[in-house]
Amino acid sequence: MGYNVDLKRIPILRYMGMLKKQNLLPGRRVLLENLEENFRSMANIGIHNLAELKINISSASRLSVFAEKTGVPENYLTILRREMGSLEQKPVPISDFPGISADTVTILLGKNLKTSKDVFDITINPDNISTASRDMGIAVGELQELSSLCNLVRINGIGPAAATTIYEGGYKSIIEIAHAKATELLESMNAVNVYKQYYKAKLGEKDIQFVIDAASIILEIETSE
Repeated sequence: MGYNVDLKRIPILRYMGMLKKQNLLPGRRVLLENLEENFRSMANIGIHNLAELKINISSASRLSVFAEKTGVPENYLTILRREMGSLEQKPVPISDFPGISADTVTILLGKNLKTSKDVFDITINPDNISTASRDMGIAVGELQELSSLCNLVRINGIGPAAATTIYEGGYKSIIEIAHAKATELLESMNAVNVYKQYYKAKLGEKDIQFVIDAASIILEIETSE
């Protein structure tokens, strides 16, 4: 398991099925129009997985050629490219997580561990946390917390402040979020944010359901690897 899901391991027709179940953003619901026809057209010209699809629509010129080959409209492919991009979240700086001590950030920077991906990579195996804690002089508890936070920001829609709020609200893993109820997760986040004021945005159940759906996608992909 890597920081981002391996697009080579997602068959294109499986992703079609995932889109059917997903609570898409309003601007991306066009993907449900002629969904099966469009995806089978792409499969019929030899596109097996999302990695291959990504290459074929990675630029305007390639996307245009691909649209002509498959008969799938360019606008559809453009939106599909944006939606696929949500599977690959950009790493965030460790210093952006509220509550992580300045001393810990300094130690990590000294080890060239600057981002959520860097920390995720060395703590993906829980057995490595105690060793890393001892080697770097960071308390085990703080490193475990940071490991969880770096995992949570892999979810589309979750930034460092929201990840910290979710964690302090008792949801510490992708699997816990994927199985959460939107009302309960939102309630726990609001309870934390009232006191900590980690963010100013006003979140609703639809926002939280979007996060739960995004976590479910990661969980579905990674549990089948």
